[in-house]
Amino acid sequence: MAAAVIAAVASSLCCIAPLIYLVFGMSAASLSGIEQLSWLQVPMLVLSTGLILMGFWRLYFAKKPLCTATLSRTQMVWLYWLTVPVVLAFQLYPFVLPWLLEVFE
Repeated sequence: MAAAVIAAVASSLCCIAPLIYLVFGMSAASLSGIEQLSWLQVPMLVLSTGLILMGFWRLYFAKKPLCTATLSRTQMVWLYWLTVPVVLAFQLYPFVLPWLLEVFE
């Protein structure tokens, strides 16, 4: 789950500069280098989606999920379904944010 969250965050790094600029009022000059990471967006989206799907498979279809010694299956299911919206938010906000800004103009 942690790897999926990290991959989702990495996929949104190219688009985080305008968001930081709007939210915190930072100087755009300090964020000019972040756009060079845009080539990572698609591979990180694929990686985070694959990791989420692998976690789903391990929880629901594997005979013995990982970490059963430290967490119960119920706890792992709760943790999984709490993590999925976070991953989806990071994956989709670069695509949804421009649409929201256009709608609420």
